[in-house]
Order: sequence, then structure tokens, then C-alpha cells
Amino acid sequence: MSFAERIDLDGRVAMITGAAAGIGLASAELLAARGAAHLVLVDRDATALEEAAIRLRVTRATVSAAAIDVADWTAVESLVADVEPIDTIVNAAGNVATSPFEELELEEWQATIDSHLKGCFVTARIIVPGMVERGFGRIASVASVAGKRGGGFLGKTAYAAAKAGIDGLTKVMARELAPFDIRVNAVDPGLTDTTRLAPLRADPEVWQRCLSAVPLGRPADPAEIAGVIAWLLSDASSYVTGETVNVDGGIAME
Repeated sequence: MSFAERIDLDGRVAMITGAAAGIGLASAELLAARGAAHLVLVDRDATALEEAAIRLRVTRATVSAAAIDVADWTAVESLVADVEPIDTIVNAAGNVATSPFEELELEEWQATIDSHLKGCFVTARIIVPGMVERGFGRIASVASVAGKRGGGFLGKTAYAAAKAGIDGLTKVMARELAPFDIRVNAVDPGLTDTTRLAPLRADPEVWQRCLSAVPLGRPADPAEIAGVIAWLLSDASSYVTGETVNVDGGIAME
């Protein structure tokens, strides 16, 4: 079997959070292309989510969509109860928090922890028991190089702390769930070409400084991040768990 053939997600039932745009949407598109049978799309932006669902319904995968907050236990629990057993999770939901430490208010801190770290926990905590029962599961979460570097191009204190928390959660889940054939990994994107970059692109000097921090000299396309996510979810990475893979153009190379 070739390497490309091993990146096979045939028949998977996958929940993708943050699915309305960016890395989440790119991941949903690639999972559908690699054979996923059913996509459960989750995002707080109902309008953008419906547009994403329409776009994905032209694939051979069936698609359902729910405009909910992934940190809302009751909402996630209700959604999961109404769909097929989920065996694959992509945690891509999250906000951007730009306040430096001395300006950071508790409200922004809590909203950011909820959006990223609590959302990953709630989604997995509700779905994982079914994975354990069936003896199979794959989880990939979107963290960030900001969690390793102590901040990023946009995300500062709260964002970096939340993303570092995802790295830690990934490791402990991978260790505890390995006996049930549940693999848990994460990716650390760097500068990625989504709408969130608009404030940086608006100032040519700032944008050039951003690009100069990337050894490859350009932002990533969301599809490039999604490619690594699909690999982590597939049998092509069958002996990889508890890892956070830098997909950052060399920003945080060690």
C-alpha cells in the first residue's frame, strides 16, 4: 500500500469544530476528499457555517451542521446524541486574544480559555467514552506556535496560554487513551493565510516583519495545515500519538 493510500479516512464520522472557515473548513474539505462518510460541522457563526455546509454537500460525504459554542457542555452533548457515533475529532475552534498581559482583563482571559482549551476538553470528554467502548478513536487539535514561543503575531497572553494548554491536554489524553487505540495529536500552525491576517497585511511594514520571521518567507495556506491534520488522523501516522507537530514554515524549529 502506498503512502498516499494510507491517508485514507474511508467511512469515518468526523466532528470538525471551527468548521466555517480557515483551518477548520480546509480540514473538513480534505477529510471529505479522503473518504469521510459523515461530517459534523460546528461553529458559532451560523451564517458562515451554513455556507460551509452547502459547499461540502457537493462531496460524497453527508453533512450536518450545528451553530453552537463548543465550550457549552449541554449543547455539545445534545448534538452528539443526535448523530452517528463519532470516531474522529478535529478541534479547530478558537478566538484571537490580542491584549498584552498588563492590559488583559479577566473576561478576555476566560473567553479565550473557554474558546480554545475548554472547547477541546468538552468535545473530547463527551465523545471519548464512545471511542473507548468501540476501541477506536482519532483526535487532532489545532494549537499554535504561540503556545511554544510565548505569543504570536496576533495572539498574546491569553491566546498563548490557551494554546499551550492544548499541547498539555493532548499529551495526557494520548497517554491515558492509548490502551483503547485512541490516538491524540496536535498541530502548531504559524502564520496562516486566513481572514485574521487582515490587520497585519494592512500595514506593509508590519507584514514584512511577519514574513521575515518565517524561514520559508510566506504564510501557510490553510490546506497545508489540513494536510498534516489528515495525516495525523490516518493510518499513515499509525505509530504517532501525544505529539504536537509544528506546521509553521520553520518559525519554531528546535
